[in-house]
Amino acid sequence: MEWRVVFYFLGRIAWVCGIALLIPFFTSAAYADEATFSFGLSIFCCILIGGAGWKVGYMEEGLMTVREGIAVTGLAWIMTAFLGMLPYTLGEHLSFVDGLFESVSGFTGFGATVLPAPELLPESVLLWRSLTQWLGGLGIVVFFITLLPKAGQNVVHMYEAESVGPTEDRMLPRLKEMTEALVVIYIALTVMAAMLFAICGMHAFDAVNHAMTTIGTGGFSTHSDSIAYYDSIAIEAAVTFCILVAGVSFALYYRVYIRGWKVLKENTEFKAYLLIFAIGTMLLWLVLWWDGIYGPTESLRYAAFQTAAISTTGFASADYDRWPTFAKCLLLFLMMVGGCAGSTAAGLKVTRAVLLLRMAAAHIWQRMHPRMVVSVRMNGEVVSPGVLLRVGLFFFVYLFFIVAASALIMLDGVPMFDAIGMSVSAVSTVGPAFGLVGPTETYAPFSPFVKTVLCCITLLGRLEFFTLLVMLRPDFWREHKGW
Repeated sequence: MEWRVVFYFLGRIAWVCGIALLIPFFTSAAYADEATFSFGLSIFCCILIGGAGWKVGYMEEGLMTVREGIAVTGLAWIMTAFLGMLPYTLGEHLSFVDGLFESVSGFTGFGATVLPAPELLPESVLLWRSLTQWLGGLGIVVFFITLLPKAGQNVVHMYEAESVGPTEDRMLPRLKEMTEALVVIYIALTVMAAMLFAICGMHAFDAVNHAMTTIGTGGFSTHSDSIAYYDSIAIEAAVTFCILVAGVSFALYYRVYIRGWKVLKENTEFKAYLLIFAIGTMLLWLVLWWDGIYGPTESLRYAAFQTAAISTTGFASADYDRWPTFAKCLLLFLMMVGGCAGSTAAGLKVTRAVLLLRMAAAHIWQRMHPRMVVSVRMNGEVVSPGVLLRVGLFFFVYLFFIVAASALIMLDGVPMFDAIGMSVSAVSTVGPAFGLVGPTETYAPFSPFVKTVLCCITLLGRLEFFTLLVMLRPDFWREHKGW
């Protein structure tokens, strides 16, 4: 392991975090609230860590291998979670464990909170909560590559360790140009969402915060009642639209810009994504209407919003924990599927869900016709056996950690269905679940043990398991191990 390379990049990522903290720092100074000192001290810590990395670290072309890329990415997310915790703990808003939980929940897009009344926090702290979700949504490494032009082409190993999805989806040949295009698209969508929310009736400050947490598919809100606070059909429709937009691959948007709208018709995942939303909305609408929970119009209103929200962000416009059991099971399924690969949404990903279904169908067809060569196709192209193997392996690991996390949480006395909901929500980085952590509840009452388990499982889910799992192997850290 070339530790000098690891320290070099970790130091610079700490500086990027310090740059991000300047935004709430100046906001705090403008509002003259009590958080100015805590943000200033947090920035000083980032500068100190960055300076230590600059002093110890060293980088030249060819030193970074796949191993260093994985180490930097995994350690950067852990380091950033602790740095993001500082404004909460130094400002005495949260304890150490709660502050770390809130920070991890923010950067990973988990969206779960330990704050029963976030509106009581200073505006600068609320802005930092939203900003962590916005930064973590696109990826810490992506912003790092964009902000520091001298990072070099070696950061491709970091990008690949952080990127999510079953296949590599490069839209430009050069990594620097690609990350810049992603950030431009990301900022444009955020500005669009903020303007749309303001037009629909949100206060400017709320519109900016909700735009960041919507496009970052995080789900943090400036109000404890989430989107239900506004009780506005226009705002719910705008948020639903922006959630669906954020759940689509950003690389696909760039291809639409280059090649036109026909790209959408050729993309299997995009069509499946919209189909899942349509079917989920229709089923929820029928269940809510049939059971007399709401009238036909209200049922469609809440069904459409919650179908979109539960699969990516975790916003709530109603207390869906009181809905029929079938509706909650359907929402649990949507949590697992998530959004498209290459978007800010986590979860299993629509691409993997489609490939798993087509693999099952192909296997059934081959059993019927043993001599026939059956292939699995995506976007009109044959998917390689290596990709299919990785999809199956990921699905196994995904389910394994849901079961393992559920068992650990149940050790603390949490009911089984609630524990499963919490685990699925954490792995898929959704946020609210059911029962004890329904849309009207917070994670504050749980023990430090449960919160620690959720932090670990959320980081694993956000980085799609293997980046952090490979770091647990002793031979990963050996000095002369060949990679």
